[in-house]
Parts: sequence; C-alpha cells; structure tokens
Amino acid sequence: MNVDYVSPHELMELKIFEEEGLQKSERQTKIAALYREVASAGAIVDIELDHVPDDIRREFETLVSRPLQSAVKKAAKQIRSSSATLGMEGGGILIGVNNGYSYLNADNFEKLLVRRCRNDSTHIDHAVCISVDYHQGDFHAFVFCTVRCHAVRGGPEWGESKRFQTTVLDAFDDAMTQMMRDQMNPILWDQGLSPIADIRFERGGVVYVREAPYIPDSRF
Repeated sequence: MNVDYVSPHELMELKIFEEEGLQKSERQTKIAALYREVASAGAIVDIELDHVPDDIRREFETLVSRPLQSAVKKAAKQIRSSSATLGMEGGGILIGVNNGYSYLNADNFEKLLVRRCRNDSTHIDHAVCISVDYHQGDFHAFVFCTVRCHAVRGGPEWGESKRFQTTVLDAFDDAMTQMMRDQMNPILWDQGLSPIADIRFERGGVVYVREAPYIPDSRF
C-alpha cells in the first residue's frame, strides 16, 4: 500500500488504464437499462458520451467512470499509508494514464477522473491526466498524447506541472521516433497500443454503438 513515487513535497501514485471499460458485459447491460424507456427493439443508439441525453447523463457518467473510481480509492489509500509511514505532510498526486479505455477521450477522461478524485478522496490534491490515442484509417495513422494537470479542489497549480508535461511529451516523441524507425516490429505496434475501434453491443434487440472517429484519406 505504498505510493510509486516520492519527492521532497509530494506523494505520487501512478494508475494506468489499459482495459476498454465498455467491453464488460455487466456494464453493457446497465447501459441498456438506462435507455430502456427511450430505445425500442430494432433501434440503433449512439452512446458517444457527449451525445448521451441530459436526463441520464449523470447516471451514465457514474457508470462508465467506475474503473476510475476504483483506481482513485486505491490511490488515496496508498497516499495515506505512505504519508503515515514517512511522516510526510506533502500533497497527494494521482498520475492517471489512459492507454486503452478508448471510450473516454482526453477531455472526458480528465473530467471524470478529477470528479472522482474530488468525490472519493480527501488525499489527492492534483490529478495529472495523460491520454494516448491511436487512430488508424484506411491510409493514415495518428497517435496523440495529451497531458494536463488539474488542481482537484481548485487550489494552486502543482509547481512541477509544466516541467512534468514537457518531460512526458518529450518521452512520447522519443517513443514515436523509435516506432517509426522500426515500423514492422510487432512488439512496438501490435502489442503496444491498439487503435481506437467501434464499440458495439446488443441488448433486447437494440444495438448500442460508439463509432470510432473517422480518419479521412487525403489521397482522394
């Protein structure tokens, strides 16, 4: 129950999200239940988070952020434990990396992770949110890295936020350079980061879909 990193003034815990949260059968069933009064058999329902109806939006966001909640609660316990062990009064920082929960884009990942930190912990002062998105089209492929730091309860900005952002993006650039130099290496590509794909499931004759972003082919 110790944190991953300790600096002179902070206790930092790293959590990496690599599982597609909407592939869980139980979660799919609960999503369908939210739509049962508005979706009839044969319908195709767009479940992109930004398109969810307002009357079920809060419940939907709570449901899809359950994996984040579990990580936040564990991180808070680790920060509290290390603080007591080391006798430190420093701030707690959660470094959250979205490297596979593709249903949540960078903005939604940050919004929900910060909300979970605010609601489920008094030991996390800052949330560092990193999202890596791999988009594969018919011809083009794009990989993006987004790094943003948030004060969980509106306090001062983390003093190392700018340097941390620069360091992460530099490391990302180095990794992309290596991947482009060795494009046929399956360890770097096939086994590293899967491209964002459509999410599709069926319940009660209704099909629920989150389409992957369209990547246009510039050759035409």
